[in-house]
Amino acid sequence: MMNSLVFATEGTWDTTTLFNNGEEVLATRLFVSLRRKRGWVGNDQGGELTATLTLQDDPDEELGIFPGSLEIQVPRNNILIVNRDPHFAFESTQIYYQEIEVTMSVAELYLEIDADENITQCYVSLFQGHGIGSGAAETFTLL
Repeated sequence: MMNSLVFATEGTWDTTTLFNNGEEVLATRLFVSLRRKRGWVGNDQGGELTATLTLQDDPDEELGIFPGSLEIQVPRNNILIVNRDPHFAFESTQIYYQEIEVTMSVAELYLEIDADENITQCYVSLFQGHGIGSGAAETFTLL
């Protein structure tokens, strides 16, 4: 069975929930780091994606989130990351920001929620333009 995770928060620990396939998951840490490489004139060069979950009842083991999907719902923002490839190939990753596909525009996406360390951080960086100088990115802090 594939994971279908939904992380939601209004910005406080009391409003933070994590569900997988409709059932609440008691986790201590949720971590996602995606970095896309771009070549000269915006040519896609692949990238790296790490996405793990640490459960409260087994804090020493990190579980992979993909294949499946992760929806991140934070105040005024929504991100959906989908990778259903059974081999977790980076090229199979799709990213939606505010319900618009931005897969090729994402330079970096970072989410770290760690209850034990009291860490809540989430941001997305989007490449600007598609021509010469397209290596510039704008970062949006979500949490």
